[in-house]
Amino acid sequence: MIVGKRLHPPAIAKKERKRLWLHGVSVGEVVSLYPLANLLEEKGIEVLVSTTTSTGMEIARKKLAKFYLFHFPFDLPFVVRKFLRVIDPNGIVIAETELWPNFINESWRMGIPIFLVNGRVSEGSLRGYRKLRPFMKNLLGKFNLICVQSEDYREKFIDIGAAPSKVVVTGNMKADFEIGLSSAEFPIDEPYMVVGSTMSREEDRFVLEAYKDAKLREKLVIAPRHPERTWETFEETAKFGFKVQKKSKVEKEWDVLVLDTMGELPHFYSKAELSIIGGSIGEFGGHNLLEPAYFGSPIAFGPHMENFRDLSEEFLREEAAIIFKTKEELSNIMRIAVDGKLAEKGKKGREVLNKLKGATKKNAELILAKI
Repeated sequence: MIVGKRLHPPAIAKKERKRLWLHGVSVGEVVSLYPLANLLEEKGIEVLVSTTTSTGMEIARKKLAKFYLFHFPFDLPFVVRKFLRVIDPNGIVIAETELWPNFINESWRMGIPIFLVNGRVSEGSLRGYRKLRPFMKNLLGKFNLICVQSEDYREKFIDIGAAPSKVVVTGNMKADFEIGLSSAEFPIDEPYMVVGSTMSREEDRFVLEAYKDAKLREKLVIAPRHPERTWETFEETAKFGFKVQKKSKVEKEWDVLVLDTMGELPHFYSKAELSIIGGSIGEFGGHNLLEPAYFGSPIAFGPHMENFRDLSEEFLREEAAIIFKTKEELSNIMRIAVDGKLAEKGKKGREVLNKLKGATKKNAELILAKI
C-alpha cells in the first residue's frame, strides 16, 4: 500500500558519502531528474529518488532502477521529520514546482540545503500564488537556490516572493536526455501519426474528427495521458466506426491504436510522420514536445500550450512546429504531413532541441557548490 510507504521512512543504511534526495512528483518530473541523478552519481554523490504517484514510481523503476527509490512522505511535520532523520540528506533537490510547506519548513529547520531545479510557474498557478505572496515569500526564502527554465519563469518566481539573488536561469533539463528504445514489440510497419497524452474525451474526439475528415490511409495512434482513460479513448474511437485495438492486445487489423502501456510513447514518436501534442487542444496547458523533437518527428499542437509557453514559442519562431486552432486546420496538417511536406520542420525541431541542452550540468555544478 502506498499509504503505508508514505507514512514510514524506508529502511536505508547510514550514509558513507554525501547524499542527495531528489524528488519528482510524477512521470515528467521523474524523467527530467534522470540525467541529473546520473551526473551527480558520477561526481561521487549517493542519490536517492522519491516520487508521489504510482505512475511516477513505475517510470522511476524503469529509468532509475540503480538508485534507491521510495515514496515521498505525507506532508505532516512528524512524518517528514522521521523521513529526514532516517535519510539524513546533505541536500534536497525538488523538480519543477513541488512545494510542500511542512517538508520545506522541516528541512530548513534541520539545516538541510533545499534546491529547486527546472523551476516553472504556470499562468494559473501564478494567479493563486500572488494571492498568497507573504506565505510564498516565506516558503521560497527557505530555498538555497531556485534554478528555473527561462527568464520569464525567473520573473514569475520573483513576482511571488523569491529573492532575486536566489533565482538563476539554467534552462530546461528536459532537453538533456537520450532515449534508448527497447526491443518492445512494435506493431506498425506502415506510415502513421501519433497524438500523445490526450487529456479528455473532447480532445480525443477533436483529433478523431480531424482524422476522419482528412480521409487518409495512414494509421493513427492515440495515447491517453492517464491509463485510467484508456477505455474512454477506446470507446470514443469506436463511435467513429474505425477499427480500433489496444496496444497491449492487438488481435486484428486496425485503423486506430490506443496506447494503453507505460513508457512506449517514444517508440511511436520515433517513426511518426506527425506528432500531435495532447493537452493543447482543451485548456490543459499542453505537454512536453521535446520527445518527438528528439526523433525529428514533425510537431503540431493546439492553442493551449501555456505550461510550455517558452518552448512552444521558440519552436514556432524557429519554424520547427505548427499550430492549429480548428479541426479543419488539423485535417490539413495531417494531409500535408503524410505527403512529406513537414519533414523540414521535423529536422528543425531536432536542431532546436540540441541548442537547448546543458541545463543539467549547470544545475549539478550549482548544487555541488552548496553542499
